[in-house]
Amino acid sequence: MNFVLGWVTTVGLATLGMSGAAFGKTCQWTFTYKNASAQSVWMTGSFTDWANNPNLGAIPFAKSGDIWTAKVTLPEGKTLYKFVVDGRNWIADPNALVSEADGFGGVNSTYQCGTELAITQPLPQCGNPEAFDWRDTVMYFALVDRFYDSDGKGFPVPGASGGNPNNGASAQYVGGDFKGVTKKMDYLTDLGVTALWLSAPYDARDDAGNSVTPDRDPNKYSGYHGYWPSPANIDYSNPDAPNPRPKVESRFGSETELKELIATAHGAESANGHGVKVLFDYVMKHVDTNSGLYQANKGWFATQNGRIRVCGPENLWDDPYWTTRCSFTDYLPGFDFYKPEVRRWSINDAVWWAKEYQVDGLRLDAVKHIPTEWLTELRQELKQAIPDPAGDRFYLVGEVFDYFSKDNLKKFVDSQSMLDGQFDFPFKKTACEALFRPDGDIGYLDYWLSTNDRYYDRGLYNKSLMVTWIGNHDIPRAIHFASRQISDCVLGSIPENGWNSGQFQQPQDAAPYERLGVAFATMLTNPGIPLIYYGDEIGLAGGGDPDNRRMMPWDDRQLNVHQLALRDKVRKLAKIRAEYKVLGRGQRKMHYVDRDAWVYSMGGCESLDKVTVAINKSDSWKNVAIPQGTYEDLMQGGAVTDKTLSLAPRSFRVLKSR
Repeated sequence: MNFVLGWVTTVGLATLGMSGAAFGKTCQWTFTYKNASAQSVWMTGSFTDWANNPNLGAIPFAKSGDIWTAKVTLPEGKTLYKFVVDGRNWIADPNALVSEADGFGGVNSTYQCGTELAITQPLPQCGNPEAFDWRDTVMYFALVDRFYDSDGKGFPVPGASGGNPNNGASAQYVGGDFKGVTKKMDYLTDLGVTALWLSAPYDARDDAGNSVTPDRDPNKYSGYHGYWPSPANIDYSNPDAPNPRPKVESRFGSETELKELIATAHGAESANGHGVKVLFDYVMKHVDTNSGLYQANKGWFATQNGRIRVCGPENLWDDPYWTTRCSFTDYLPGFDFYKPEVRRWSINDAVWWAKEYQVDGLRLDAVKHIPTEWLTELRQELKQAIPDPAGDRFYLVGEVFDYFSKDNLKKFVDSQSMLDGQFDFPFKKTACEALFRPDGDIGYLDYWLSTNDRYYDRGLYNKSLMVTWIGNHDIPRAIHFASRQISDCVLGSIPENGWNSGQFQQPQDAAPYERLGVAFATMLTNPGIPLIYYGDEIGLAGGGDPDNRRMMPWDDRQLNVHQLALRDKVRKLAKIRAEYKVLGRGQRKMHYVDRDAWVYSMGGCESLDKVTVAINKSDSWKNVAIPQGTYEDLMQGGAVTDKTLSLAPRSFRVLKSR
């Protein structure tokens, strides 16, 4: 048994690094908390009736160096608790293995006292290292039209605003296709990609459309992105044989070519040995007004006295009635999913695409703007239609565009009845601020992650699986946050940055690419499914949408030396994640942290090697202490035996214990 000292490895035990024993109907346990600057630390919880100071029953901690400890006797059963720092800051135990929502937007830590105490048992969540597990994956988002053009043919939409997508903004189809993605599968597997999210492949609107804010953005757009589905009036009376048969977007290729793409992905020699899983982007909110479905069923769509209510101009994004009924623009009417027959059509459609193309998951667009009934019914239908999915879950991941409210994301996350996870917008904000900004504090990122790792779980056997990310198709390119050209980490796409390509040039110095490499190292060595937005592995430049959707460059002679170095780092990190599964399945233990440097280990899984990560996000050299031992350097090769690592500016090391 390769039990790692320092991890409590049992269902229900609360704190890493603590020790104790059970005595009849009570348990005595030593809790620890690391904070050099705190003036006082208390523990309170359900066992003290949430006393807010020691005079009322809260348990005071004693300080030795920067470690606070307290030996606490707890009753049999479950105890909810928090630490109170300096008499006013109520926080969850940063090292707790189990937590649950506290009803106020945070979490309570959980300790379980009972006969199940057995610290020599492995963590149940580590699983079988030989089996496919979604937690091991590295996801890549390929926007089909902008990824690779296999035949040099383009099929523009009359009236759409063009431009040069090789180095600037364009709202026009430019020729990327299914065959192009298939031809570049070797590139993806060499990069370490093990899950591929494809932009929506469905037959799309053929006409150009106005922007959402035509007064600020007069450009005309095509549906190259896939978010303007235009289905025929499909009859799903027989869900397995819809009439007429749903179509893929012909500009991307044929149904056969899409199936060949998926078969190639599934059969690829991937870093984790399980092929490349495939997700479709599913757009359920609306359809095109020119679609056969809309023309034949106008009563299926939400209107007010026949008028389409538009979310943005009418500020209905958070309206208690219209947020799930409003439309994103007047030529994309939103379904009225409160009508059972409308939900039934849409769910039949989603399940048909999933089954017919044998995909492994769906990315669900704009989840906040549909009723939860749609989501719960979809999950139940998928359980029936796909009873034995890879990794024990048909992966449903949603998009709720909210950087600030984790609860707004969490209310849709339930792996048994709704989503498996969401794109973690709060992670992006926190990581960006900590790693890219000169005033960033990586120590806060360590603390924040400790409260976030299990925040979205719904209990011990209802595990969430969030997608961590630093760049996507709705915001300016990550390289411009890393270069510090953009300091606002929640800045999105606006006409002023989406069509001003000249403002967003490819950086020529090393620092932005090195900071972006540190961000990838953080994502790829921590829990969650890390996402690579196509081109971010080379720090591709671009402002907001559509400038952030430039054509992927395939000639390495077009790339500078720093882009090539970044791609090499991402490739190594992705392959390390595939081989060392503790990075996605284990528990993080912090060894050292200050504003600029961070050392942590991922471990706690029997038979899985522990991996230690050291990060320096500052612009100066930094010496950091690591746990005593002998290590193999997984990025640079060779042995490491020193107790202190000297880290170059904006660098990281990934070490395996020998």
